[in-house]
Amino acid sequence: MISTFTSSAIQIVAGGGSAGSSRRDKFEQTYTAYRALMFRLARDILQDDDLAEDAAADAAVKLWEHYDCLTEPTGPQAKRFVAVLTEHKALDLLRKRKRERIVSLEEAEELHAPVGDPDGQMDVNAALNKLPNEQRTAVQLALVCGLTARQIADTMGCTVSKAEKLISRGKAALRKELEEGYHDR
Repeated sequence: MISTFTSSAIQIVAGGGSAGSSRRDKFEQTYTAYRALMFRLARDILQDDDLAEDAAADAAVKLWEHYDCLTEPTGPQAKRFVAVLTEHKALDLLRKRKRERIVSLEEAEELHAPVGDPDGQMDVNAALNKLPNEQRTAVQLALVCGLTARQIADTMGCTVSKAEKLISRGKAALRKELEEGYHDR
């Protein structure tokens, strides 16, 4: 489902009145031309239609705020500008989601970590924080955000092979850390 601003929503983002109507008309032209691209880019990164709509809407607000940077409402410059804004907003949302989400008990069990805590309150976050930065990021993107190795490679700016190694080694290190924490109890 592609997020579409109604004219009232565009009026909220772009403001009402006739003083900025030319700017608002150009903004609406840009948004209309690239809204499907914005949604697709955000969905490719976030793998979730609702989050993609949120990211596209955030990008539309940012587009309005920086609209004066564009020399024309459509064209290669506008398309690149919209794509970069959307990718940044989607990645911001992905990072925010990653920070907010706590690894659940089921995800810890997927790692074959022994869960000896009767309340299921194993401190997976503490174990994650002991991993090297790249491994921790790759594991969180894979397990918490559900990204594929290719998407992780794109997000982290590395090869797919390196992303796969980081995930594999990170899971192994996390498993070991969780097992040691369990046996230390």
